[in-house]
Amino acid sequence: MFELVYCSAATRGMTALDLQNLLEVSRRNNALLDVTGILIYSERTREFIQLLEGEKDCVEQLLLTITADERHTSVDVMYRGGITDRSFKNWSMAFRQFEELDPELMEGYTTFNADSLSASLCGGRETRARTILSALSKEL
Repeated sequence: MFELVYCSAATRGMTALDLQNLLEVSRRNNALLDVTGILIYSERTREFIQLLEGEKDCVEQLLLTITADERHTSVDVMYRGGITDRSFKNWSMAFRQFEELDPELMEGYTTFNADSLSASLCGGRETRARTILSALSKEL
């Protein structure tokens, strides 16, 4: 089993309908591929962070599709590696609005996108992303 975490910037603000449509298609496609995970969207910064879990080839191929999607840009893989268990095994694609997350979980947050972080902060991206996503998996 394999997991990948990436962040990206939306090319425009995403409406509730945009997000609903994106989730419907993602959930259907992910179920066919046996891929699970979570998508987080920040309305304030127009950023996505997503964790994908599944067979490595499926997840890596899905990343290529995601990278080509014109709804976002600056796709930055924060982490990829093997796992023994899925964190989101019951979700073809769980979803949370960033602004609704527990503020304590987000302490020190500025942005997910590496291009907007100083070099000294970039080293902590993997740890912060995995901490956030791990905590969310326990809520679902």
